[in-house]
Amino acid sequence: MKALHKNILDRLDQIINDTGKHIHDFIDDPHAFTRKRTLDAATVIKTTINMQRKDLASEFLRAFGQEAVKNDDKVVSYITR
Repeated sequence: MKALHKNILDRLDQIINDTGKHIHDFIDDPHAFTRKRTLDAATVIKTTINMQRKDLASEFLRAFGQEAVKNDDKVVSYITR
């Protein structure tokens, strides 16, 4: 049964990564996700799926950990200020 769960999670991860690579097929704004960002489209999708109805600062700390704050990660520092 664990193999089935791993296969499903691997497939979901692959779908999200493929969606991130072809994000412009799914959005209307041609300027969205065009610049190099700290968080790419796939990371935004994965983080959003894993949110647990907490405030955004808590969710980013949970997703990227205290190491991101210690390393002065731009996104986490901006969100948690």
